[in-house]
Amino acid sequence: MKAMLLINIRLLPLIFILAGLNTLGQKGIPDDFCLSNDEFRLYEMINAHRVLNGLREIPLSASLSYVARTHVIDLYTNHPDTSICNLNSWSDKGNWTPCCHNKYVPQEECIRNKPKELTGYSGEGYELTYAEVFNTSADTVFKFWSTIDEANEFLVNKGPWEKKNWRAMGIGIYKSYAVVWMGQKTDALPAPERCSGVSESKTKKVRSGSSAASGSIPVISNKTGRFYIIIASFQSDADAQKEAKNYSKLEGANISILQNMQGQYRVSINDYPKLEEAKQAKTKYKDSFKGAWILNF
Repeated sequence: MKAMLLINIRLLPLIFILAGLNTLGQKGIPDDFCLSNDEFRLYEMINAHRVLNGLREIPLSASLSYVARTHVIDLYTNHPDTSICNLNSWSDKGNWTPCCHNKYVPQEECIRNKPKELTGYSGEGYELTYAEVFNTSADTVFKFWSTIDEANEFLVNKGPWEKKNWRAMGIGIYKSYAVVWMGQKTDALPAPERCSGVSESKTKKVRSGSSAASGSIPVISNKTGRFYIIIASFQSDADAQKEAKNYSKLEGANISILQNMQGQYRVSINDYPKLEEAKQAKTKYKDSFKGAWILNF
């Protein structure tokens, strides 16, 4: 039985479906394209969820994130999800092929080809969407997706998505809409930076075992197998160092900075050899660091 691209669940005031730039809709991605803090946080939360489920992290894709951003702005501005068209639909207000997707006249190919239409990404894309009445946040979106079986299966490759091998992920959040795009082909473009961060090319990377700058915290880039409580993530070493130093004298803290293969820097408040120990320790940070999460690195 062929797996359907999307599932429609309406839980008022929430809507869930599986399936702002001046240059949005044009072929190619603007040089200054970047992810908001909320978009980057949602990306991190999805990957952390995958790791805890024994799966590998998915590289952040500039192409799929651009498609995601384009779609959430189109949804908010032009509302193609009217009448019988659902949230995977695209309006006729941009430089793309309109899609009115519904269970009666599905247009899966129109949706899957959006990365090819809008960017140089050669693979197909699969989309998970979310909408609510008021402006949303990464935490709200992730909490909802992770507790809905159909959405969770999409994120952790279970059920109809078990044979898919996600090699690229894109995130878009705008006002009351959020989407994540997955692709099975690696994106040739470098990962987008966080909008408030410093360009990675302008910062000096510090690898574990190398000489760190005077007074800086060494960066761990080789996996240790330990469980780290992550309190912040950045696209540059400079930003991570600044954040880490804010908590370096906190009683009981063992500050670390981790760097993954995509060049992202994560600040850890403490680390433990076993997951259960990390879970217990995380509770004492719940008031000071509400968004803290556990990473096995």
